Amino acid sequence: MIPIIQQPAPADFEQKVRKKGLAWLKKKNINVSLAKPPNVKLPDYWTACIPDLRAAYGSICAYVCIYIEEVVGSATVEHFKPKSLYPSLAFEWNNYLLVCGTMNGRKGDFEDVLNPFTLPANTFYLNLVDGEIRPNPNLSNTDTRAALDTIQRLKLNHPECKKLRLCYWQKFAAGTITLTELQEKSPFVYLEAQRQGLL
Repeated sequence: MIPIIQQPAPADFEQKVRKKGLAWLKKKNINVSLAKPPNVKLPDYWTACIPDLRAAYGSICAYVCIYIEEVVGSATVEHFKPKSLYPSLAFEWNNYLLVCGTMNGRKGDFEDVLNPFTLPANTFYLNLVDGEIRPNPNLSNTDTRAALDTIQRLKLNHPECKKLRLCYWQKFAAGTITLTELQEKSPFVYLEAQRQGLL
């Protein structure tokens, strides 16, 4: 995971998502200061802005930091503050991250994951030999715990995640993708290779 600069909402977001969502909440008399009633399913107006999220964030999954392919990838809207607990934020652009379906499912309604929008640089280090993510050893005990909780919750060191990160690095090392392609497809690997003086 790397820091992400939050991008402004697209010009049509207010009409396309926010107004519709707020009107629905009002119509259903949902008290937005409380958690959503368990029997209520919010309308997924937010899916209309997936192309906007792709454009704003380069189609990179905010959690695993890999490019989400257009056809075979499952790009989803992740509500960083869970919509079930914070219905007032269900239709707010600033609560949205672009993530792959796998990471969205792992995050779920948990709130023990670090926010890429407020993440300090170099919170996570990457071992380019085994593909494992570790907290920066210079973090405070509190920040180290938060980083470890994030790694555990999202299973960022699952064998498939490690394999995918190494795949991009090995392709670059073998010359089958360019430095620009590495940066565009796997920015965490790119930044770590740069930090480690390997580029």
